[in-house]
This record gives sequence, structure tokens and C-alpha cells, in this order.
Amino acid sequence: ASAPDRPRPARRYSAMSEEEEEAAAGGSMEEGGEAPADPGDSAEPEASGDAGGVNDADEAAIENNTASMLAAFQEEPSQEAAGEDSAEAQIEQQTEEMLQASQEEEGEEAHGEDQEEDGAAEDEADQGGSQLAPVTYGSVAQPSKETTKDGKEGRLMKVKGMDKQQLCIDLLMVGCVQSFVDFFYITHRKLAPNDNNSSVETESKDLDLPEDTLIFLKETLESAESARRASQYQVCFEAYNNLAEYFEKVPDLKGAMYFYKRCADVATEVDARESMSKAFLNLGACEERSSNWQIAMEYHERALQIATSADSLPLQIKAASRLTQVYQVLAENCEKEGRDSEATALYERCKDCAQLSKDATLEGTACHKLGLSKYKTGHFEAAVELQKQYLDICRVQDDRIGESAARGALAQAYEAMGVAQEAIKQLENLLNVASEAGELKAQASACLNLGILYNGRGDHEKSVELLEQHFDLARQIGDRRLIDSARVVLGMVRGNGKLKSYIDLVNNDLDKLLKWKSKRATLDG
Repeated sequence: ASAPDRPRPARRYSAMSEEEEEAAAGGSMEEGGEAPADPGDSAEPEASGDAGGVNDADEAAIENNTASMLAAFQEEPSQEAAGEDSAEAQIEQQTEEMLQASQEEEGEEAHGEDQEEDGAAEDEADQGGSQLAPVTYGSVAQPSKETTKDGKEGRLMKVKGMDKQQLCIDLLMVGCVQSFVDFFYITHRKLAPNDNNSSVETESKDLDLPEDTLIFLKETLESAESARRASQYQVCFEAYNNLAEYFEKVPDLKGAMYFYKRCADVATEVDARESMSKAFLNLGACEERSSNWQIAMEYHERALQIATSADSLPLQIKAASRLTQVYQVLAENCEKEGRDSEATALYERCKDCAQLSKDATLEGTACHKLGLSKYKTGHFEAAVELQKQYLDICRVQDDRIGESAARGALAQAYEAMGVAQEAIKQLENLLNVASEAGELKAQASACLNLGILYNGRGDHEKSVELLEQHFDLARQIGDRRLIDSARVVLGMVRGNGKLKSYIDLVNNDLDKLLKWKSKRATLDG
């Protein structure tokens, strides 16, 4: 308020101050020569008679003093009001200065915190300590240090410290309902029970994700949904694929499969067949890692079918390669369960896919496995043909180990067919190849089979020689069971070789028989 409008406290002023009254009294005494008469002394006739002249002078002086005091009184209120106005203005100015200084201090503190957070974010990005190893995945930007270099806090820093609930609310506030559903599902999953701790508490506990992961998940989901609304399906597919790859590396296979299915949905919506095939391949690979071989087979078969219809050779080769391995695992499981016919059917599909994969190694292995399965089911001629194919592939690739396996299988098939001479030929070749390759087990197997074959043909000396070699190889391998078996077989063959001499000794030479029984004398052949 201005000075005229501001009320002032009422002040009372006397006509004269004490000093002025004393001065006035002194002046009158000097002029009159005596002090004014006391009212109590009015009874004296001399004082009352002389009072008239003195009173006139005093009154004149009083009037002068009173006039000067009135003038001073009129000037004093205006000066006092001016002093009060200046004091209030000074107080207001000081208050404003204090408030401004406080605001500047708060701003400096906030700026210092921003710089510290920016520095921490840059250090974390330089050291690579963040859980999100790549800064960008495809076309989707992940949280990085560039997001905070705009003079103020960037989008990433605005959500720092927020919990899952706040991030969910943010997605709903921008209208990303599908992203909210995905984010809520991923962040509110229960921990899967493990082998060491399968208690109820573990099962009911929510999955705990780092803050950086939550922010990356929220931002990428929002980008994916925005791209999908804008019909930018490739950008949307890449965003979901980046999320799936991230969770697969963590590893979080359940989360990875969730977003691979999102990829498949987006690709199916626009009939992007190559993208569909990639999504199903990735889903199959995740199922393989979870040992769900039957489901993995279904995903890979769909991927191969779609890749074939899209005429995408790279995807066909990749899908066929994956299917080959899955079929082989399923066939081996069937063999363990004694379902040989089902195993044979799976091995046939395995061989077909191996041929589509353009991988000679896969094709050779598939032929070998199918040949062994055919041998078990009694289809010896088909087994021979398949093992010959495997043998040819191994020769081309100079695979000595594979060649040894092929010749061993051929020898078994020929032996089962009654073609002993061909079986011996394959085994002799196997022994040479295995010796060059340094395969002790293959050499031991070849010596054992050759020794048995020669023994069956009546060639005792050759049979014993090979079985002795088999026994030595077993000792080199160090397999106790194999050593015991080799010792027994060698003893039986040696005994069978001397059986004819023993029978003749029992029937015709009692004296020599007694010496052999008592002194263990050598029996003459």
C-alpha cells in the first residue's frame, strides 16, 4: 500500500516539548526579571499588581514558539511516513532477493544431480555393465546415454525409479493397450520351480526383472504397437523379434517364445511368409532347448512348408537341417523304447530332410542310422545299400571314423545275409582304416568279428591270432568288461582248437591223459 493509504497509529503531541517549555520559561524569566508567580502566591498584592506586563510578553513568546512547533509538526508526519515507506520497501526487496537466491540454489542442486545421473549413465554405457548388452536392436532404440543429452532429463530418465505399476499406467495413458497386456504378462509371471527348490514359495514368487530391462521392455513394446498402428509391419516384427532374442539370451525361454509368437502373428497378418518361417523356426529352436521334441518337430515342419511355398532356399535349408536333428532324436527315443518300426519311419524322414539341407555330413549320418534300423528290422539288403551310400560319402570327405563305422555295418549285414567272404573283406578293410585313423575300439571290434568269422570257417590259427590282437587292444583301451570278454572268447577259441586232440587222447592214450591231468603236460596237436 502507498503511504497515503496506509493507516498510522494515532500520536499525541503537546503544544511544546519539555525542552521548548523550559526554554520558553527561561526566556520569560530573562525578559521579566523574575519567575512567574506561583498560583499559590496570588494572595500577595504586589505580584498580582505587576502581572499584567509580564504576561503579555510571555504570551507573545509562547505564540511564536507555538507557531514554530506547529510548522515542525506539520513537516514531521510526512518525513516519518516517507521513512516507513522506505523501510517497508527495503524489507520487500530483501525478501525478493532471498527468494531468488533460494530458487537459484535449488536449481544448481538439481542441475548437479542431473549431471551426476548423466555421468553415471555414460559410465555404465562405457563399461558395458548394463544387462542390455546391445544399445540398439534392429530399428528399435534401447535405453542409451544419448537419450539424456537434450539439456533436460530425457524420456529414459523420466521413468527412472518407477515401478511396474507406474510403467503399466504410462502404457495405458498413451493408449497402448496391447503393450500393457504384454508388459503385465511378462512382469507378473511366476518363477518356474527348479530341481533344487520346488517349494510353494518359489512357485508363487513373481519374476524379478532389473529396472533397465523394464524400461527397455516398455519402450520397445510401445514402439512395436505404434509401428503396427502405422502399418509399419516390418518395424513391428523387428521390435518383437528383438525382445524375443533378448529374452532368449538371458535365458528366459518362456518370455522369448511369447514374443516369437507375437512375431508370427504380425507376419501372418500381412502374409509375410519368410517372416512367418523365421518365427516358427525360432519357436522350434526354443522348444528344442526345452527338450520338447515333438512340439519342436511341428514348428519346424510348418517353417519348412512355409519356406518351400515362399521359394526361400536359405530358409528351406535351415528348416531341413533342424528337422533332421529333431527326427534323429525322436527316432533314438523310439529305439530305446523298443519301437523299431516307428524309429525306422522317423529315420526315413530324417534322411529326406538331410538331402534337402544340402549337408553331406547330415545325409551320411542319416543313411547310416537308417541302415542300422533296417538291419534291426531284418531288411538286410536295404541296410547294405544305405551303408554303401554312407561309405561313399565318408570316402569323399576323407572321414576315416565314418568309413570304419560303415564297413563294420556292412560286414554285419553281409554276415546276416550269409555272405561270409564279403563280410571278411569289409572287416579286413575296416581293420586297416581303423589302424590308420587310430581308432582302437574299431580295431578291437574288427579283430573280434574277424576272429569269430575265421573260427566259423575252421581257420583256427587265423582266428586265434586275431582274437589275441583283440585282447591286446582291449587292454590298451582299459575297459575292464571288454578285457574280460576278450579273455573268455580267446580261451574258448583256443579250447575249441584243441578239442579234437583232447578227444583222441581220451579215447586212445590213457598214459598221456594221466600225465596231462597230473602234471599239465602239453597236449600234442
